[in-house]
Amino acid sequence: MKGFYETLSYINRTVYSPIGLNIKNVHEEKQNAKYGAGSFETPFKTVRFRVASKTPKKVGQFVVIWRKDENNKNRSYTYDEAHDLLVVTVFNESSEFGQFIFPKEILVKQNIVSTNVREGKMGFRVYPEWDKPTSRQGIKTQEWQLPYFVYMNVSNQHDILRLFSYEFSGK
Repeated sequence: MKGFYETLSYINRTVYSPIGLNIKNVHEEKQNAKYGAGSFETPFKTVRFRVASKTPKKVGQFVVIWRKDENNKNRSYTYDEAHDLLVVTVFNESSEFGQFIFPKEILVKQNIVSTNVREGKMGFRVYPEWDKPTSRQGIKTQEWQLPYFVYMNVSNQHDILRLFSYEFSGK
C-alpha cells in the first residue's frame, strides 16, 4: 500500500473511524506521490501525511517532506508552512503497521522543519519499533522517534488519540 488515498482510506476504515477520530479536508499532494503524500484535518490538528518507503540496503524506512519554491526547486518546509503534525505510516513484512505522529515542535527540535536559524531536511529515515538499527546515528534517531510511534489498531485507541491531540510541553 503506497498511494495516499488507498492508504488513508484503509487506515480511516480500520482504525481512525472506529475509534472516533474524524478526518476532513483530505487532499493529495502530487509532488510527493511516491510517498503517499497528502494532508487532512482532525478535530484537534492539521496533518501532513506520508507513507515511508523501505530501502533495500539500510535498516529503517525513508520519507520525504519537501515542497517546491517559487523557482520550482525542492526545499524543506518552514515552521509557518508545516502542519501541526507529520504522520508517517510504516509497514513491516507482516500485516502489522504503525504510524509516527510527530508534532511540529519536535520536527523543529530535530532540525527537520526550517526555522530562521536553521535549514530543515527534505527527507529523513524513520525507525519503527520492529527495526533494530546498529549504527550510532540510527540508534540515537530511533530513541527520539519511538515516543511518537504507535501500532495502528483499535486496541491502541488511547495512545493514538493522545498523539493526535498532543500538546508540546517543551521537553
